[in-house]
Amino acid sequence: MPEWDILSKDDIKRIQGSYAKFAHLHQETGDYLYKHLFECCPDVVNIFKVDMKEQSRTLMRMVKTVVEGLNNVDVIMPAIQHMGDRHHDIGITSDQYKYFKESLLFAIGKVLGNDFTPEIKESWSKFYDVLEGLMKGNKYN
Repeated sequence: MPEWDILSKDDIKRIQGSYAKFAHLHQETGDYLYKHLFECCPDVVNIFKVDMKEQSRTLMRMVKTVVEGLNNVDVIMPAIQHMGDRHHDIGITSDQYKYFKESLLFAIGKVLGNDFTPEIKESWSKFYDVLEGLMKGNKYN
């Protein structure tokens, strides 16, 4: 699928390999992400009307599913697109995606520490760009 063409096999290996290193830290990862997101984009705080510990767990389950699905993207595409529909329906703006990306990379960097190499960061960045494009679709044009 053309959307996924920017990810090389090496990118996928780096994403899956680095995820394996922090998969057991899902709560911490989610907590870092949302703390950072709320600091850099405080207007999203009101979107979340749920327990944030549970939201962190939900997010990291989705990350796990998508990372594991990189070997079979046809299976995960509908879920990604559906998630984009839900985000649009609750009022997530196009600009807020960039803050989420920044927060995701920040959180992964926190939990991986020195293992968060520039190459791993670039792979996760490209991965997020693909997901963002699929989630947005043509909803923000």
